[in-house]
Amino acid sequence: MYKYLFSLLLFFSLSVLVYSQDMDKMSMDSKYKEVYTKVLNALTSGNINVLDKYVTQDMVEHDPDPMMNKKSGIDKVKDIFRDYHKIFPDMKAQVNNIAVSGDYLFAYITFTGTTSEPFQGMPANHKMSMDQVDLVRFKGDKIAEHWGFMSNADVMKLMPQDKMHEGMDKK
Repeated sequence: MYKYLFSLLLFFSLSVLVYSQDMDKMSMDSKYKEVYTKVLNALTSGNINVLDKYVTQDMVEHDPDPMMNKKSGIDKVKDIFRDYHKIFPDMKAQVNNIAVSGDYLFAYITFTGTTSEPFQGMPANHKMSMDQVDLVRFKGDKIAEHWGFMSNADVMKLMPQDKMHEGMDKK
């Protein structure tokens, strides 16, 4: 009888332990998704003051900065967000898919917006739509690193078609 009760107690204890670990993982997954969404909202809204809450001070941005910013860490990220919001004041980001694995978050997103001024060959008032895959590494509950990937086809779509071959016939 004691063996039966001991076995039942052991089984129940292990079940609770496994379930609580799954709940901890699920809560971290949810936390990472929430933090990522808040950072995306900071980009699209221009509210960069919230970034201190969600991004490490020494955050590494692996994407090349089109504005050639010489800063690093969170100061660089704030400048990039500020510049993008100035150029695309109506920018929207739609998260199409999101997944978490360990300390990494993967997101497939679509950005849309209209340029307020000429930018990288796009004239003012140029409407853009671009798909991107983000890879984010977390340190604790803050974003520590970011990589962004987009297809060459999407990059080419950003350019006005009448400007695509401009200057290529000159020797």
